[in-house]
Amino acid sequence: MTNYSLPHICQCLTRIATAPRPSPLTLAANRPQTGQQFVNSVFALARGLLDLGLLPGDVVVISAFNSDWYLEWLLAVAFVGAIAAPLNYRWSFEEALSAMVAVQPVMLVIDEGGCQWYSKLQNNHIPSLRWHVFIGSHLPGYDKTRGALTSEELKKHYVINMPPNFLHAPEGVALICFTSGTTGRPKGVAITHSALIVQTLAKVAIVGYSEDDVYLHTAPLCHIGGLSSAIAMLMLGARHILIPKFEVKSAVEAIDLYGVTSLITVPAMMADLVSLIRERDNGKTRESVKKILNGGGGLPLELIKDAVGIFPRAKLVSAYGMTETCSSLTFLMLCDPMGETSVPHFQSYEHSKCRSVYQPEGVCVGKPAPHIEIKISLDGSSNVGRILTRGPHLMLRYYDKISARPSNDANDVWFDTGDIGSIDDNGNLWLVGRSNGRIKSGGENIYPEEGNSSTSYTNIDSSCEVDYTNEFTTNEIFKGREALINWTREVGKRKGLVIVIKTSDAGVNGRRPRISFGCERSGRYRRMSKLEVLGDKGARKLTGTKKCGCPFLLKGQKLTTDDDWMVKVVCGIHNHVANKNMEGHTFAGRLSQEENEILMNLSNSSVRPKDILSTLKSRDAQNASTMKTIYNARHRQKRVEKKQKPDMQELFGELAT
Repeated sequence: MTNYSLPHICQCLTRIATAPRPSPLTLAANRPQTGQQFVNSVFALARGLLDLGLLPGDVVVISAFNSDWYLEWLLAVAFVGAIAAPLNYRWSFEEALSAMVAVQPVMLVIDEGGCQWYSKLQNNHIPSLRWHVFIGSHLPGYDKTRGALTSEELKKHYVINMPPNFLHAPEGVALICFTSGTTGRPKGVAITHSALIVQTLAKVAIVGYSEDDVYLHTAPLCHIGGLSSAIAMLMLGARHILIPKFEVKSAVEAIDLYGVTSLITVPAMMADLVSLIRERDNGKTRESVKKILNGGGGLPLELIKDAVGIFPRAKLVSAYGMTETCSSLTFLMLCDPMGETSVPHFQSYEHSKCRSVYQPEGVCVGKPAPHIEIKISLDGSSNVGRILTRGPHLMLRYYDKISARPSNDANDVWFDTGDIGSIDDNGNLWLVGRSNGRIKSGGENIYPEEGNSSTSYTNIDSSCEVDYTNEFTTNEIFKGREALINWTREVGKRKGLVIVIKTSDAGVNGRRPRISFGCERSGRYRRMSKLEVLGDKGARKLTGTKKCGCPFLLKGQKLTTDDDWMVKVVCGIHNHVANKNMEGHTFAGRLSQEENEILMNLSNSSVRPKDILSTLKSRDAQNASTMKTIYNARHRQKRVEKKQKPDMQELFGELAT
């Protein structure tokens, strides 16, 4: 039997059903629902799932856009003791299939967000999968012959006077939320009811969530940030405004139309909001917004100022956390204009003893929530080490259908976040980077914030370490990908550095286009063999490369407004001496497309190579080309022209010579 004294997220339903509210509880796609209607819909769906044969502990995977129906499914699945496992609708079919194989679901619930890979699923049998359920009206290719149902079919036999009693899944699991974890491979994280409820209490105490809030769902409900805030608002009985996915125009329209008071962001979202409001509304303020919780990375100081200007009445809080800790571990109050912080020691950083949110030793991410313990596992004599945590916020385990094995190791009670940091005298946690991006330099550790680094860093001379973070830090919005690339290369060239593109993602399956920049000396090449003659001793191999594992990393991302891009510094350190003279450099000396066209025109006009070089340098004082560059370019041009000639013309040309 269920122990009703144990925590359960469906304990919110009584409050929702009985709380008087003049406005609807949920509003999605012009579909308002009162609190009582919402609760009745959850009960109806739960009864349908019970009648279908869904059992406690069964896994139900959900791939859908944000909607009130999604909220109903999360609660109804938990109500019957089953476990909801949200899938990211942006995933490829291979990623979705891998996740389903890992958790062995008995039911798949999708809407139009899953149609891109649903048809492929028909040819890939998952033995555990018994039912397919569709949320919405119609999905192309939806197979009605394989136990397929709709939400409305499951609800149709419900009797309002006979609501079921909620059940618990084994071990108190409420959700399986997928994360890349610290190894780079997606993992299913088992989140308990108690973890979600203590996370709710933390957000109430620190951010100030309340039943009077009008909460805009900007984050997807497949992500722990969106899930934890959604559950918190359900527990409080606040109003929910749901847009299918974050689009900056839709978000701003919802804020204006419904008087949104609370939302969550990541830096790219905040940049999109500020950019659009400035461009379209000439910076008109949105005074209805009272609480903004930012996650997924720190906000640049200039962006904080811009956000405060656009949302002058908003309490702006930054949170640091991860899926394994059920979202937020620490909170930092960036701005509290109304002075309504309910927890005394979470004051604004402007009035704290921190000189800045950003310092050379890392980024301040604030203090832990009241229920969370954090400690630093020191690495050597430094006060910097691995960040460990314990408390009721932790995941139960990684979900693999096998219970965690008991251990006698006392350290197992602490969870290693995989991050590196320190705690200052005021109790603030400073985040330095990732443990698997560690660099050993001059007897000390450097931790560039690059979570999935696979490079083995060597040949690092600590005496040559220079931090160029300030030079590459900017809040400029670049008008196009090429503008961003040109800016990074120009800044690098001025400092004697060669910046190259490491990875580029054009943006498929709903992902935003991204680009990452590194130093030309990052990584390691396989050593090339050379021979050194040693007289009578014969010869030995010599190896060499200019690669030295430079950790420098920039990441650029396309915003949702037009073709706008922004860039942030992930690691500003170069572990080598900058070039004093870029002239003749193999990469920096390359000609641009425009310079190549000038060279071709001048060459066709019989201008001498030295005069061509002089012309190029007079146009650009930073031009690093040499005479060899000019001769090579002219040679390539002649080869291209030769290939373009008709065969007979080429033959006669050869005979003439």
